[in-house]
Amino acid sequence: MNDTQRLKRYLAEEMVEEYEEGRMSRRQMIKTVSQILGVAVVSPALLVSLGCSNPEADIDEPEATSGPESNPKGVTVEPDDPDIEVSEVEVAGEEGVIEAYQARPRGEGPFGAILLIHENRGLTEHIRDVTRRFAKVGYVGLAMDLLSRSGGTDRFADKAETTTAISGLDREGVISDLKSGVTWLGERPYVQGRRIGSIGWCWGGGQAWRLATQEPRLDAAVAFYGPNPPLEDVPNIQAAVLGIYGEEDRRITDQQPELEAALAAADKTYEMVVFEGADHAFFNDTGERFDPEAAEEAWAYSLGWFGEYL
Repeated sequence: MNDTQRLKRYLAEEMVEEYEEGRMSRRQMIKTVSQILGVAVVSPALLVSLGCSNPEADIDEPEATSGPESNPKGVTVEPDDPDIEVSEVEVAGEEGVIEAYQARPRGEGPFGAILLIHENRGLTEHIRDVTRRFAKVGYVGLAMDLLSRSGGTDRFADKAETTTAISGLDREGVISDLKSGVTWLGERPYVQGRRIGSIGWCWGGGQAWRLATQEPRLDAAVAFYGPNPPLEDVPNIQAAVLGIYGEEDRRITDQQPELEAALAAADKTYEMVVFEGADHAFFNDTGERFDPEAAEEAWAYSLGWFGEYL
C-alpha cells in the first residue's frame, strides 16, 4: 500500500467510525467510503477491514440531518476580542491563491507564528476559534483552507462531502500549500524571524508530521492524533515535535510506538503524550468526543512546547 492509499484508507476508516458511533447514517457512510476509495461496491468484507462491526446491516434508513458542527458550541475567543485582530487573507501558492484566516495580537510585534492545519472537515469555525486562541496568548495564527484548490471549504454541503474532497487532494500539493503558508508568515513584518511552528489535528495532524519531514524552516510542531508520516522521512525532521494522542483512539495511537522509535533512532527532539480515557478528536469542543479535561491539558502542553521551542 503506497502513501496515497494509506491516507485514503485512514479517511475511510474515519467514516466507518463516524457511523459506528452514531454521527453518520449508514447510507451516507457507504456512499462516502465508496467515493473516498474509488470503488463501485462497498462489500461487507471491505467494511469489516475498515472496522465496521455490523457489515450486513440494512442500509434503508433515514439520512443523518445534522452533526456536531451544525451547532458550534465551543467558541472561546470571539472575533471582536479587543486584544486581537482577525482577517481573511490570501496566500500565494505555487498553483494559485490559497484562502486563509489570520488572527494576531494587536500591536506591531514582532510575534512568534503558528501555522494551523485543519481536520478533515476543512476550515471550520472551530479552527478559526483556535487560531484566535493563539492570538490571544501572543502568537500570529494562520489557518489555511487546504480545499482552496477545490473551491474552498464553503463549497461543500456537509462533512461527508468535505472529507471526500480532502481524500482527493494531491499529497504533494497539500505540502506545497503549507510551505507557502510558512513563506507567507516569514514575510510578515510582525512575525519574528524564524519563530514559526505548526499544529494540526486528525488529518491535519498527519499533515503536521509530513510537513515537519519536509520543511526545515519550522522550529516546532505539534500533531494531535495524526497518522504517522513515512518513517523513512523522520531523519529529515528539524523541528522539535510533540505528538498528542487519545488512549481510546487505538487506530491512531497504536502507531505511536513505531514513530517514537524512529524519532529516537534519529536523535530528534520530541515528546509523545497519550491522554488516558480520551478518544479521537478529543480536543474539538464542537464535537461529541470532546474531553474537556484532556483538551485543557493538551492545550497547556502545546503552549508549553511552543513556549520552549519558539
